[in-house]
Amino acid sequence: MYTVGCRFTMEGACSVMRDIIAARFLLLKKNAVSLIIWLLAPLLITILFLSTVHTVQDDFRVPVGVVLEEETPSTNELYEAMEQSSFVTVSLLSEREAIRQVQQHELDSAFVIKEGYEEQIQEGNRRDLLESYYSDRSFAYNSVKEMIVSIIQQETGRIKAANTVIALERELNGTSNWTEQEIIAKSRQIQAEEDLLNNEFRYMGEAPADESGLIEWNPWMIWAFAAMLFTIFLFDWVIKEQNASVNIRIPFTKVKFSVYMLINLAFYIILLVLVDLITYACFYLLYEEEVSLLTLLSYRMMTCILAFLIVTIVRKAYLSYILAITLTITLVILSGALLPLGALTINSSWIHLINPVSRFLSGEWTIEWLIICIIGMGIWYVREERKYA
Repeated sequence: MYTVGCRFTMEGACSVMRDIIAARFLLLKKNAVSLIIWLLAPLLITILFLSTVHTVQDDFRVPVGVVLEEETPSTNELYEAMEQSSFVTVSLLSEREAIRQVQQHELDSAFVIKEGYEEQIQEGNRRDLLESYYSDRSFAYNSVKEMIVSIIQQETGRIKAANTVIALERELNGTSNWTEQEIIAKSRQIQAEEDLLNNEFRYMGEAPADESGLIEWNPWMIWAFAAMLFTIFLFDWVIKEQNASVNIRIPFTKVKFSVYMLINLAFYIILLVLVDLITYACFYLLYEEEVSLLTLLSYRMMTCILAFLIVTIVRKAYLSYILAITLTITLVILSGALLPLGALTINSSWIHLINPVSRFLSGEWTIEWLIICIIGMGIWYVREERKYA
């Protein structure tokens, strides 16, 4: 008899759950368009934002033309060094085409690397190596010219140093027998390893900065803030369910109000997790960026429960929207995503604790805030049970 009773109880519970979910689907069908917008908004905003950022960054690069009268290792190295600059966009053109584009203001300026460039570099001669074309609208011409001159000076300095080392080797009757190219390659290796132009400053007692821990400009960072914002927007259904005209029907149903709300919360968590899996696939295909699925799941559960608690406390739709925007902006500032925190980074451990997005951005499970939210749900459940007891 006990087994049969338990079976009927479980069947009844499943029936009630199915009825609640079916009722929720009927409500969502009336607002299907707005629901789809709220669900896909974080993904769409992230893609649009990154596309805009990349376009703006490309627009701020100065278009420069380069003409090679001869192709030698030295001219190719100069061209590659210019290409590596984040300041310019370099195009390899013929001299006639380069002049035409400068005249039509398609290029800021053009530089012709003249024939005999490598021989003059080897001799240490830095005069008459280049010929340039520019117009009255070439606002970045002087800056680009100085950049190219600095690259040439660096190369001639290496060659001069190599010749000096070889001369000293011969004078001292050394046995190393280094060639000029080996010395130049070694100088480049030392420059890359030592990174003499970059210095790191920190306060006494502060640990050295860990580059791997820095928040990078990646799609998951944008998505995390957008997901927090639109999850709170989406959870305005809690306010509607707490409305007196709607809430009055609960005493006449087979399920308690607290259980009814928990089933709906679980429904939205599952729905949002499915959308997050689509987001995961899109980010991997578009940007080759991925995150641990457990990290993503813990963050999604935390945002849903946090949104539920916030909307439950606020009880007014427009106030929840204002609070959502304020909270998101605060989290962006605390995360240092747009502006550096300056001196606050000294005590960044407490910022890491109070910021619910910080764990996710670091690729870790959102454990602390998830536990806090679960405790908050427990308090809410006890209060609701007492209210309807």
